[in-house]
Amino acid sequence: MPSLHRSLSFSQGLGLLASALLGTGVFIVPELTVKHSGANALWGWGLLVFAIIPIAFAFARLGKRYPHAGGASHYVHSAFGATQGRIVGWVLLALVPVGLPAAMEMAGWFLTSLIALTSIELLAVKLTLVAGMLWVNLRGVKLSGSLQTAIAFSVGGIVVLLSILAWLDVIPPAPAEPSSFNWEQVGAAAGLAFWSFIGIETLAHLSTEFKNPERDFPLCLIIGVALVGLVYWMGSWVTLHYALGADYSGPAMVYLFDALIGGHGKLLIGLFGFLSCVATMNIYLAGSSRMLWSLGKDGATYPALGKVNRHGAPANAVFVMSIASIASLLVFSVLQVPLEELIRMANGMIVLVYLLTMLSAIRLFKGKDRILPGLGALVCLYLAYTLMSSLWCIAVVYTSIFIILKVRKPKQALMGAQA
Repeated sequence: MPSLHRSLSFSQGLGLLASALLGTGVFIVPELTVKHSGANALWGWGLLVFAIIPIAFAFARLGKRYPHAGGASHYVHSAFGATQGRIVGWVLLALVPVGLPAAMEMAGWFLTSLIALTSIELLAVKLTLVAGMLWVNLRGVKLSGSLQTAIAFSVGGIVVLLSILAWLDVIPPAPAEPSSFNWEQVGAAAGLAFWSFIGIETLAHLSTEFKNPERDFPLCLIIGVALVGLVYWMGSWVTLHYALGADYSGPAMVYLFDALIGGHGKLLIGLFGFLSCVATMNIYLAGSSRMLWSLGKDGATYPALGKVNRHGAPANAVFVMSIASIASLLVFSVLQVPLEELIRMANGMIVLVYLLTMLSAIRLFKGKDRILPGLGALVCLYLAYTLMSSLWCIAVVYTSIFIILKVRKPKQALMGAQA
């Protein structure tokens, strides 16, 4: 059976990961953490980066030893068997119809800050975006990687530039508010900031498409997490010292851009914020399509989903995930589900996947190699504790998939077996 093309370079992979992690949060989350925790937000970001590193290392080592488009699903399969692996695969697929509408809401916020749109017009724009991402992903991950790289480094570059200009005293610091170290506020900031690091698992689906996966995939993951953590920390630092307490209305990044560079902040921050959201959604569509392709190739769903087109892209899987995304957009638009609830549900699913992946690494690795995934598992358990209110939903999803897979024959597809 044809395989996915190995077309990703190190820089393109780094761009894909950076855009997934910077995503919807780079212009929003630093301000939220600073407003919530003040100076303790900087400690929170540092703590989070150190907490994410064991998880990133575990994913990197798993991707190096077991490169597979199934990503986390394949790792869990290798450690705990086909049923658990397929459950993780379907949980990740279920994440897209929940997470994509949330990201679309944020993209819509940036877009409507630039132009006035009615709810119907905004929905039409969202559907058009899905169609555009469908076209990009049908052309293969190389084109997608090139676009993501440009967007990711542009967005990150803006935050770094603002921080450097502020450090050079282009504008005076904002009035400082007295604060003392507080573990509770540090933990709260880290918990809020965690949402910005969701995306590590998506790069695992693309590990087989690196030109040199054993070298480039682990480097891309570790360097990407470190660089993105630095960008978020710098964004929080410049917001804390030069925007918090200043006289402005609207997002802090818009105020900082206008003050430090001289106008057009609303236009540029709105534009790049919108593009950043689109980049995040694009990599999730790419990752989920490869997950579905992997399930089709392994006989866990329709075999037709395990085929690729002449560009080496899993075309049928891309079409299915795009249709599912359109359906979810329409349903959530009608039901008007709150953004916060979508985020909690999506992150609960991701914490479950991360935890099962860490447990898989503990089982697959030997000796000292188990230490980092062990630490990662503890981090996941703590995050699960913070998401306790939404865990019932995740338990229902997991149990339902488990029962369906047990009732059907191993070779039957979850969505129906061929006659």
